[in-house]
Amino acid sequence: MKLAVEKKIVFYSALLVTLLVNLPKILQARNGSWISQFTTFNPWEFSFQFAWTFLFCWLVFELNLHWFPKLRKNKLANTYAIYPFWNFLLLMIFCIIGIAIQRRLSVDTNHLPVRFFRATYLARLALCMVVEMLVIRIIYLLRQAQARELETEQIKSRYLRSELELMKQQLNPHFFFNSLSTLSGIVRENPVKAQQFIGHLSRTFRNLLQEQQQLIPLKDELQHLHSFTELLKMRFEDGIVITVDVPAQYHQQLLPHLSLQLLIENAAKHNRALAAQPLQVQVYVEGDELCVKNNLQPVHFPQSGAGLGLANLDERFKILLKKEISIIRTADSFLVKLPLTNN
Repeated sequence: MKLAVEKKIVFYSALLVTLLVNLPKILQARNGSWISQFTTFNPWEFSFQFAWTFLFCWLVFELNLHWFPKLRKNKLANTYAIYPFWNFLLLMIFCIIGIAIQRRLSVDTNHLPVRFFRATYLARLALCMVVEMLVIRIIYLLRQAQARELETEQIKSRYLRSELELMKQQLNPHFFFNSLSTLSGIVRENPVKAQQFIGHLSRTFRNLLQEQQQLIPLKDELQHLHSFTELLKMRFEDGIVITVDVPAQYHQQLLPHLSLQLLIENAAKHNRALAAQPLQVQVYVEGDELCVKNNLQPVHFPQSGAGLGLANLDERFKILLKKEISIIRTADSFLVKLPLTNN
């Protein structure tokens, strides 16, 4: 429970309890009321009694909600325990001091037996304390429920972060081995091109390993994608055409890191990319979704693990954005729509 809300509950509860126990005194102020036949209304006495009772109620709340729990801050099980002795001592102190002051302020109560006056005074403050203990217990239960909820959220957050990191790590080995395989062929054929390939490869891995945020702006994702697409173009040459058309107004939209790289890599992995039959990959925005579309020309022997990357990506979107990706497959195209968010 937020401290500001708890303070309001304490204030209004103390005020309500004070009004209830002083209701007979308030009724005395009305001429002709049945209680005015026995005693007369003394504004000074009423003001003191009201203020004294409110101070007692407020102090009971403060002691039990803030001071006493600190005494056992290292013992979580007893953090919300009630301290009967200290509450009883507080009750006695307020009764003794209050009775002494109020007897001096009120001429009307001097004719009452001392024991009766003390008993009624004690009963009034004791009633206040009983009602307050019920409110305090409710606040304790709300605190415990909030603490358990916060702990559950923290555990869930740690679990999600671990799961996301695990999913992210699944992308690294596959991309690494594919890149090494391509590099080994380029080195033999064109050493200069191999150096360029290594430069793009190092930038791609730097983006892959150094990026700590799970959600990044689309602008950063497109920048990270550039080196990766250059790697594919160097690998397939005229066999692949990658077109990125994303208006600047969408550059601050957020999406999970490596979303585009995974989809374009999947397209290159599961389709033929030949100069005579180029693989065409388009990245564009449609509505509030980022679309990655490629023409379908599947390889005869698709690599193992088909569908794992998309399932991984869909799970990351569910965790981070509470949204799902859309997959549309037709006879001649494969389209994946990624939801974007501003938050």
